[in-house]
Amino acid sequence: YTSLTVAPLKSRARCMEKVENEYDADVTRLVDIVRASIVVADEDQLIAVAKALEDEEILRLKNRFKEPLFTGYSDALYNIEIEGMICEVQLHVSAIVAHKEENHVYYEYFRSFFAGNFGACEARIHMLEKCVDPDADVREMLMKMLASEDEKLI
Repeated sequence: YTSLTVAPLKSRARCMEKVENEYDADVTRLVDIVRASIVVADEDQLIAVAKALEDEEILRLKNRFKEPLFTGYSDALYNIEIEGMICEVQLHVSAIVAHKEENHVYYEYFRSFFAGNFGACEARIHMLEKCVDPDADVREMLMKMLASEDEKLI
């Protein structure tokens, strides 16, 4: 593989946000406080590392290579148990990671904007639909907003 990074612990603020917005205040569902990241160069290395991780006790696998984020970003998130501690191992491909920092700004904004249950997300989508001219090119408008440095526009 290309690199292995042990990330700092997830911040208390982010933990609380995640528990409230994604886990209905159930702290036992928070399984990514301790994290490590493995970056591989290509698909062959990706498969080799994935096979090696199968030797561990995998509690959950979030395969975002199969279903990428709305930004197009993809990776695999393994929750494994090591000596009684649940840890997250993030598996990335270097060519995709090169764009992660740029995309993460958009991901963080929309993650918080669409936080909550399905009904809350649906309400926000309807609100956005009211702001859009039905004859406008939505993709063009979104690209303009996301490219803008005007925070009020976003």
